[in-house]
Amino acid sequence: MLLRSACAVLALAAAFPANAQDAPESDQTIVVTGTPLWQTEAALKDCLARKCPPKDDIDASLAHAENQFVAGQYHEARKTLAAARSRNARHAAAFPVEVADLTRAYGRLTEVDGYPDLGRTLQIDALDALKAGLDKGDSRVLMQRLMVGDQFGKRGRFRAAVDVYAKVTRQARKAGLPTVAGFAMLREAMIYAAASYSNPAYREGTERRIKAIEQTPEPAFAEFRFAARLLRARLASERGDPAALDTALAAFKRDRLDRPVLVFAPPLLIQRAEGHESGRFRDGRNINKVPEWIDVRYRIAADGTVNDIETLRESSNFQATWPKTVRENLAQRRYAPFALPAGSDGLTKVERFTMVYDVYRPTGSRLRVRSSWGRISSLDLTAEATPSAAPGDKPVGKP
Repeated sequence: MLLRSACAVLALAAAFPANAQDAPESDQTIVVTGTPLWQTEAALKDCLARKCPPKDDIDASLAHAENQFVAGQYHEARKTLAAARSRNARHAAAFPVEVADLTRAYGRLTEVDGYPDLGRTLQIDALDALKAGLDKGDSRVLMQRLMVGDQFGKRGRFRAAVDVYAKVTRQARKAGLPTVAGFAMLREAMIYAAASYSNPAYREGTERRIKAIEQTPEPAFAEFRFAARLLRARLASERGDPAALDTALAAFKRDRLDRPVLVFAPPLLIQRAEGHESGRFRDGRNINKVPEWIDVRYRIAADGTVNDIETLRESSNFQATWPKTVRENLAQRRYAPFALPAGSDGLTKVERFTMVYDVYRPTGSRLRVRSSWGRISSLDLTAEATPSAAPGDKPVGKP
């Protein structure tokens, strides 16, 4: 479900962002049920009226907040989760998984609302919720630690993120959790690869980490070895080898994939909001009061190309022409070739793109302002299957 899972779908993870654009976080897949907004609202009100148990309260709150988010009601969704957290945070020892789900979702919505620092703090709070009722070596605790590392990476705290990933790798191997170890190793390789894009000094470290994954002998690491190949192909393409991507994509045909795996997405360059060249919003005309978002539908062909791009829905207010840039960027994506059912001409996906203007406090000021340099947050609205755990692992798809 939207926002609550702690497991990243690994093939998408290999396509790291080359600039400030948010990575399309595949762990944020929405399962669109078609339940009307009024119905989830009524269900939540009924739950609260009869003083339902914490687990039911959390489930109803998450369902309604997810529905509000899909409807474009970002602020309302965040308020729904904030209220639910205030009611249920004290139940973490008895319901660690449920409280962590709630806190994690609240953190993600907070980040999309333009408060990345608070969003990172809430991911740490989600970790604390899990630790309140689970063993520190539980796979769900370790996966949440990885999400904390991701938050450090997004904020440019490279060393802090690497330290988290390396520690989780050691802990997971010691606990006999190869899938968790694979996620941690892949994340470390990805953040080094992202750093090497602008600083060649990180290339050697990137290569060492990719090789470490490729040389793992365990069957449980098979998908991570595949992801390492994707990462290597992406790097070769971005470092000036124009044939590297096509060569790698041709090689992937032998893998007979049954789903599209993103291999390449060009940098998504977003300009400063028009009329705010100072770098900040000086007035309250649009300070994320009306979220800027678009839902885009596109078709992925068997050869991995993207076609039939169209905007399904969009918000009513935009600061710039970024939706056009997003559509142009989508057309340049390349996925690994994959098998389609007989008679099918491609796989259709729907993706939500949101422009986020982050809050910050200028030097020497006590007042918070919005940056006029936006960033794109991407969210898959297409139902996806949750990855299963490897033999011997505890479930990691949902803490």
